[in-house]
Amino acid sequence: MNQDYLRNVNKPFEENIVRDLQKQAKAGKIPIISEEGIHFLIQMIQIHKAKKVLEIGTAIGYSSILMALFTNVKVTSIERNETLYKQAMTNVKTAKVEDLVELVLADANDVVINDLDYDIVFIDAAKSSYIRFFEKFSKNLKKGGIIISDNLLFRGMVAHPEKIESKNRRQLVKKINLYNEYIVNHPNFDSYIYAIGDGLSISIKK
Repeated sequence: MNQDYLRNVNKPFEENIVRDLQKQAKAGKIPIISEEGIHFLIQMIQIHKAKKVLEIGTAIGYSSILMALFTNVKVTSIERNETLYKQAMTNVKTAKVEDLVELVLADANDVVINDLDYDIVFIDAAKSSYIRFFEKFSKNLKKGGIIISDNLLFRGMVAHPEKIESKNRRQLVKKINLYNEYIVNHPNFDSYIYAIGDGLSISIKK
């Protein structure tokens, strides 16, 4: 399999903090971006020469910390779950990236971000709110900036909704599919969805 080959040939993260965060996520059953996805995100920051990233959905701080560690980008990350927020705060301090990562405890639907010069917005939060997040935070993105969205294939369920038995899961998958159609047809963005990790999209603001 191609994926098995790539896992063997590509170099994994060797830093202790990265392995510790991955163990935390696994132990707590907390979803985090795939290793393939975070490498892609880091390289997008490097290619774009991004200075500021706005992240919607912090969880334990995995992606925020890795973005800061490997690119020195400044990250503002919003998390509504207080328990996860506190865990992320601890992890940020452990990783010694407090000067680069600002965590905000709030519901992203309610919070107001005044800065209008973000280079990248990374959406990895409640899937049912993706369109609302895109519309709201695209205003904080500078012209030529990019919005990156994760989990757009949702473990293959978006491609095969007929196999889903749960009604709630079918509704969620329907919303993800609506979001996918929304971004690829958005008149103010050039978007493409890639089969990276669990499905990542790049939307470039015109």
